Amino acid sequence: MGDLMILKKLRKSKSAVSNILSTILIVALMVTSTALTYSVLIPTIDRGRLDATLSTSALFLTKFDGALQTLMYDGVGATRDLDVDAFSGSLEFRTQGLNVRFFIDSALFFPIPGLAFGVARFTIPSDIAIMDRSAVDYIKGSAYYPLAISDEGSSDPAMIVMTRPSNDEYRMELWYRLFLHIRDTGVGGDIDLSIVVVEFSASESVRSLNDGTYSLVLNKTSLEVNPTRYGFVGGNPITTSGDDFYLTINKITGPEIAYSSIGARASVTINLIVISLGIGVISLF
Repeated sequence: MGDLMILKKLRKSKSAVSNILSTILIVALMVTSTALTYSVLIPTIDRGRLDATLSTSALFLTKFDGALQTLMYDGVGATRDLDVDAFSGSLEFRTQGLNVRFFIDSALFFPIPGLAFGVARFTIPSDIAIMDRSAVDYIKGSAYYPLAISDEGSSDPAMIVMTRPSNDEYRMELWYRLFLHIRDTGVGGDIDLSIVVVEFSASESVRSLNDGTYSLVLNKTSLEVNPTRYGFVGGNPITTSGDDFYLTINKITGPEIAYSSIGARASVTINLIVISLGIGVISLF
């Protein structure tokens, strides 16, 4: 009888231990599953969302660029309508400055400080590191592209770049290089040079378009030849003559020679053309 009681107690003890072990295993599995979710699955989902946002932003800037480039060759007052794809963050339009300088006879002849060009910028908040801080990803264009394109070049003028200026932000920008139209008849002859720059103007920024549907109205608001604010008088070109003419452009990284000629020229004529493109925002609903 005593032996039977001992066996019953042992069975109960083993059953209790088994239940405890089962509970411990279940808890361990739950902890492991939760840790796996937070360490692997959620970061993967967040990374996928950021990749999708950046891809959508890049696609929109590419469509925006296409619409703007067709608008450049239309008359003043021409318009384009463009739907905006949903994104997280903000879209703003601003101007930035270039320093353009002309040299002749080994001396500075005519500077254009602060020549403004347009920039469309997406700012996307995120602390997920899919690129190194301060790195530059060229979505359209290249680090080796010059700051201006000439008649002889066939490169697309648009530049679309993505950067990560801080640990919690991504930035995507569209801007246009300068156009250089040059006629050079050689030593003893003439140089006729025209610079075309594209400015953006917008009354407001666009934020958090994932909360609604928006459309942009693009408008060619003006085309100015030799504006006085850049040092031209009466809309007339700047003219000179002399030896070894060259032009430099400075955009943050230092001056780059965009065009140069060797030898004397009887005349050098400089023109500046400014195309202003206005951007209006329409909320559809």
